[in-house]
Amino acid sequence: MRGFIYMVALVAVLVGMAACTTPLNLIAQHPNFFDGKKVTVKGKVINALHLDDLSFFTIKSGGNKLNVITNDFLPVLGDNVKVHGTVIPKFYYQRDTILVIRENVKPKETPAFNKVVR
Repeated sequence: MRGFIYMVALVAVLVGMAACTTPLNLIAQHPNFFDGKKVTVKGKVINALHLDDLSFFTIKSGGNKLNVITNDFLPVLGDNVKVHGTVIPKFYYQRDTILVIRENVKPKETPAFNKVVR
């Protein structure tokens, strides 16, 4: 019963936040719950890397970090950004499994610097 009440409360919070951003700590604590769900997150860019066919950056909010995979331009280190994407709790990269958000970017959208939040 206690678990059911906890889950109902979590769903209520998520529904209330649907138009807002989802805290990184909530995604980090419940990655399987968010599996495949679209979320909007905000944070400061602390790392960016472009490989041959993979570009990703890391955002930090509070004490939590989250990797974002993108097919768009990489944001500038230190920028505060808002990202819309789909949660992938088990993204396989080389020998590791990591929690990521795959950014939803349409090819005809304007460059990534429009993600910057002032």
